[in-house]
Amino acid sequence: MSKQDVLAELHEALIGVAGYDEVEEIARGLVAEGTDVLAAIDVATAAMDEIGEKFAAFEVFLPDLMIAGEKMTRCMAILQPYIQATSDAKASARVVLGTVSGDLHDIGKNLVATMLTVAGFEVSDLGVNVPPLEFIKAAREHKADILALSSLMTNSLPYQKEVIDLLTEMGQRERYYVIVGGGPVTPEFARQIGADGWAENAAQAAGLCRQLIESGNTPPVTTVIA
Repeated sequence: MSKQDVLAELHEALIGVAGYDEVEEIARGLVAEGTDVLAAIDVATAAMDEIGEKFAAFEVFLPDLMIAGEKMTRCMAILQPYIQATSDAKASARVVLGTVSGDLHDIGKNLVATMLTVAGFEVSDLGVNVPPLEFIKAAREHKADILALSSLMTNSLPYQKEVIDLLTEMGQRERYYVIVGGGPVTPEFARQIGADGWAENAAQAAGLCRQLIESGNTPPVTTVIA
């Protein structure tokens, strides 16, 4: 079986009826065969995006979403150590991230946390359903350089804006870069709310954070699109 076939098998296992053990076996096989782990993560991410789209369209339901999320978690537990083993990056900046109020999705956020860690960032993950003020408190506590706000539901998008508005009202906007992402988040929305950047996926989010830190610019900056 070719590497492309195995990657396709991983995709199908994540979105289909395959059990947890089968997903883990495929992930171990990818590692054993020397497949590019980042390529495997790209495939897995695409599978999660597909599940998310089906959930939004009522083609699958919450139990299906939760099962897919657990499969992804187990897959990443196998793949992640091999990404880190190939990275000699050292922690260069601190990122506080979380899923905003009204949203309990964590698959995309977890992927971003993984990729940021691999890229050498020190990451503090606040989890899901995080109120705006909690982001700011955590940013102070962890001496963050970047706030990363995730949203997978349209009705939670205003809370991304609220975090930025609160920072401005408290006179702290210039202390933190703020990036946003998630299924319903667009570059246009990022610009409208005054975010410093937007990325389409986890790998791009890590690159965006590196770009912002290396720019040396004081936030807020003109919105950067990864």
